[in-house]
Amino acid sequence: MYTVGRASQLTGVPRQTLRSWEQRYALVAPQRTQGNYRLYDDEAVRRLSVMRELVDAGWAPHEAARRIVDDVAAATARLGDDEVTVAARIDDLAACAEDFDVPRLEHALAEAFAQPDLASVVDDWLLPSMVRLGAAWQRGLVTVAGEHFVTAAVHRRLAHVFQTLPAGPRGGPRVVAGLARGSRHEIGVLAFATVLRSRGIAVTYLGGDLPLDAWVDTVRLLAPAAVVLAAPTADDLPAVREAVQALLPMTPVLLGGAHQAEVAGPRHLGHRAGAAAAALADELTSVLS
Repeated sequence: MYTVGRASQLTGVPRQTLRSWEQRYALVAPQRTQGNYRLYDDEAVRRLSVMRELVDAGWAPHEAARRIVDDVAAATARLGDDEVTVAARIDDLAACAEDFDVPRLEHALAEAFAQPDLASVVDDWLLPSMVRLGAAWQRGLVTVAGEHFVTAAVHRRLAHVFQTLPAGPRGGPRVVAGLARGSRHEIGVLAFATVLRSRGIAVTYLGGDLPLDAWVDTVRLLAPAAVVLAAPTADDLPAVREAVQALLPMTPVLLGGAHQAEVAGPRHLGHRAGAAAAALADELTSVLS
């Protein structure tokens, strides 16, 4: 039998995480001493070790725990299965939110944004991962603080990538992107703007919650080739419709987001932001050639 400290040393799992896995997922059921201290047997140490290895391989903790509880031998066998990678990576951000795992979160973001095709990173990993994070929050697997922790890190990383990209050629087409008043869910529109900038298009990114008069004044001043807005939630629709109506007479308006189909008038971008940004870049570049 092993104390919690010794079990932590043997498995490489911090004490706090070990207790969290026990309480959240019933992964192990340690015995108790007369002084109410936990004691772990060899089978518990084995389960905790497999859990750590699966999580390190990219599995979400709740999914890894479910597999171990169902059949620890089968879960151990999956450690050598190359098929885990894609689905596991999409669960990675939600897993980081569960335990506020800073090193794992930073590693996941660094690994993803090291890939050469930013559009594919956005469409195949980043935005599906954010959807999975939102679903985990709705099911109570992730706290509000955990969701904010991951979203803030993703926003910082995207903003850094955007800022380090070339600003685009002088005199070339310019796109203005951002969100209407009251809208604050920036990840999708910022990801679009970042991919667009990576394709050599000058992008003026205005962020979230921009009042209508500021939109109108900015578009009048810059005379962009297009404006990109998003309708990420149903609550955003009134302000988005207001902005679209005001801006359409001035410039083409393109709209993304989960609720884009509920707004008449703008060109709808669909639900693969990276591919849509790449297509817009090709379109604007071809006009010049």
